[in-house]
Amino acid sequence: MTLSAKTIPRHHAPLVPRRWLAALAPPLVAIGLALLPAPPGLAQVGWWFFSLFAGVIVGLILEPVPAAAVGLIGVTLAALLSRQLLFSPAQLGASGFNVNSAAIAWALSGFSNSTVWLIFSAFIFSLGYEKTGLGKRLSLLLLSRLGGQTLSLGYAVMAADLLLAPFTPSNTARSGGTIYPVIKNIPEFYHSRPNDSSARRFGGTLMWTALASTCITSSMFLTALAPNLLAVELIRKTVHVELNWGQWFIAFLPVGLVLLATTPWLAFRLYPPEVRQCPEVPAWARAELLKMGPLARREMVLLALVSLALGLWIFGGAVIDPTTAALLVVTLLVVTGTIGWGDVLGDKPAFNTLIWFGTLVPLAGGLVQTGVVAWLATLVGPHLAALPPLAGLAGLITLFFLLHYLFASVTAHVTALLPLMLTLATRIPGLPIEKAALALALSLGIMGIISPYGTGPSPVYAGSGFLPARDFWRLGGLFGAYNLAVFLLLGIPCVLYLG
Repeated sequence: MTLSAKTIPRHHAPLVPRRWLAALAPPLVAIGLALLPAPPGLAQVGWWFFSLFAGVIVGLILEPVPAAAVGLIGVTLAALLSRQLLFSPAQLGASGFNVNSAAIAWALSGFSNSTVWLIFSAFIFSLGYEKTGLGKRLSLLLLSRLGGQTLSLGYAVMAADLLLAPFTPSNTARSGGTIYPVIKNIPEFYHSRPNDSSARRFGGTLMWTALASTCITSSMFLTALAPNLLAVELIRKTVHVELNWGQWFIAFLPVGLVLLATTPWLAFRLYPPEVRQCPEVPAWARAELLKMGPLARREMVLLALVSLALGLWIFGGAVIDPTTAALLVVTLLVVTGTIGWGDVLGDKPAFNTLIWFGTLVPLAGGLVQTGVVAWLATLVGPHLAALPPLAGLAGLITLFFLLHYLFASVTAHVTALLPLMLTLATRIPGLPIEKAALALALSLGIMGIISPYGTGPSPVYAGSGFLPARDFWRLGGLFGAYNLAVFLLLGIPCVLYLG
């Protein structure tokens, strides 16, 4: 039997070349950069590690294999080639230094990172909402009030995050562990499903709105993001400037109001859902709630345990670490039978994200270890010193913001770069250091939007199945540019005259 031209599925033909291109691009970028001479001021080990990191980023964007596999390949290659990529000749020649032990300790260091396990716990919380039906019930309640207009749901999600933000210093706990488990159930009611062509029907827009919202609220309050508190301490130690809660809030308030008012609308414009109005949804949701009846025992147990986690996150900071609190609740979910251990083992998105983020943390840390970050920052220092105070501060913040592409953690970003940026700020003639310090610190939350690993909740939403990698990177660039532009145009004047 012969096939006619009409029988051949021509629309599938370009897939093979594209797949090969996606697979070849990461190693070609890495090898191509590595073959170039190291730039002046950067050690050879730093340049070779940066080449590998650039290849990993290209792989995360193109995804020839899943993102977690890209991270695993990258960290494995770095460990295998640790003599060339990780350690300087001085380290290799040190007495008693075991390069193999040091390399594997570095490669696995991400899995001892508390944020990685907090993200994992957020997925298990989400599993609890799904298995008990509580997530469906809460979603139906939200739909019964606001489901007629999909844009209003975006603003409702943002408002929920805003209410929790001043009291929850972990945006992973707040957004990934509290907001996400509820809203992940909503797209289904609009026939929008993860990892499916219907994801763009509504789910992608809702997930992006939730992530963009938590990045704004993370900058709005000193206590809405743990690295904010770390930044205040580093500022006090480095340049002897004291910052307080009220000063922080007043300085960011004008920027926060603009971003909160426009971000959900902007998400609906730049990543529009197919569904805009569903007037029949509220009535249908109320009918479904009646069918569900009163709260079941497992729902009540889950509600009590989630309330316990939220209470510990808000009030228990001096007694228990947020990640420890999350792991405690995960164990209680299993012990009480609210979810089964088999359910935990079968949660592929949770383990996929655990491996993905657990490998990105050491890869990003390697940029600091090999001197790449310090080299990039000091490269522009002399140029900033030649600028007027206002332009110098804008340039400093822009550099601080964009360098976040190299970090898989806001905490790591603050630790590695903030003291260096403060030192650069002191070299800009006429720039008050207390103003520069405040401005740098205020940008920490809003910069988290730029990449799928930019802040704690990012891997949760990136792993939701509603935001393909290319869309995430594109939206991250657009919203990152918007956040930065609003901050530069409105935030810097507010800091200089109100902060």
